[in-house]
Amino acid sequence: MDEDGMDRVFAQLTEDSAELYLYALRTHGIDEASAARDLGMTPMAVRAAIEPLLGLRLLRRSDTSGDLHPVRPDIAAAELAAPLEERIRAQTQRLGQLRDQVLSLLPAYEEHRSEQVESWPVDRFRDAKDVRSLLRVMAAECREEVVTVQPGGARDPQVLTDALPRDIAMLDRGVRMRVLYQHTARGDMGTRAYVSKLVERGAEVRTTAQIAERLIVFDGGTAFLPDRDSASKSPGATVVRDPVVVKYLLRLFEQTWQEAVIFDVSNVGYQDTVKDLRLSILRLMARGLSDESVARRMGMALRTCRRHIAAITQELGAVSRFQAGVLAQQRGFLGAVGDPMSAAAVPESPTGT
Repeated sequence: MDEDGMDRVFAQLTEDSAELYLYALRTHGIDEASAARDLGMTPMAVRAAIEPLLGLRLLRRSDTSGDLHPVRPDIAAAELAAPLEERIRAQTQRLGQLRDQVLSLLPAYEEHRSEQVESWPVDRFRDAKDVRSLLRVMAAECREEVVTVQPGGARDPQVLTDALPRDIAMLDRGVRMRVLYQHTARGDMGTRAYVSKLVERGAEVRTTAQIAERLIVFDGGTAFLPDRDSASKSPGATVVRDPVVVKYLLRLFEQTWQEAVIFDVSNVGYQDTVKDLRLSILRLMARGLSDESVARRMGMALRTCRRHIAAITQELGAVSRFQAGVLAQQRGFLGAVGDPMSAAAVPESPTGT
């Protein structure tokens, strides 16, 4: 019996079938007419109740008389399971053979790649599926530290569900894990639950106001950067192994990490980071970015961003975005001219491109 057939039998197993099986145990067999009379069922109902019992091997017809007799449930279960178990064993054996065939070429691949790394230590993967597969491999091989930078606010629940077992496995192996989010991720319950489980196992998670782009670095030697090809709906990745470039990326990470705020999952929302968040919004406003661009940079909804902008202009006593920028500069909120954080030092187009 195939799995669909078994599902159909289980779906039809009713109280009448169970009662008829108990009746068969008491009478050591079933005579349909007697069963209908004794159980107060119609002959049609008796026949309907018999069918699933036959399908589940709980009833068996005598080869000589054709009478129905009850079968021990453990024997019936063994008869049902035997063909499925044999099929599973065959599939498992086939899977092992396929895996061995494919992995037999791994030494040649690794030797070839090791020769190429020094001359061309960058790989581009345009297919997101290839990226996810490589990330799983790197996570399984990681032994010392993984660094992750995730821009935007709330994370995709499915992404978090898929990542959690992999991340927990790394932490349980003693891998140090540092994760950097934007402040707005604090307001998402799914992200908070995910972070809580990681922190329980020793991960370090912090947030900052702005993050330029996604970054993942394994063991200080392999960095994943997004490769956003406009022709592809889902971004691929550029994998960098050049030690100079990877160390540079890690230095940039360390600078942001030191200024970031610990993600305290016991505090709901991001009220403890509002001052930093609004200062970043103010700086983006002063650089001429639209509300949409500011919201995208801050990883928040446009409506939420506009509420913050309204609160900022009100606190400054301004009547317009322009006046808010002037007042903020006069009060020293944007840094002095020449300061890396000042509007004059970081020019940007009004569209944020």
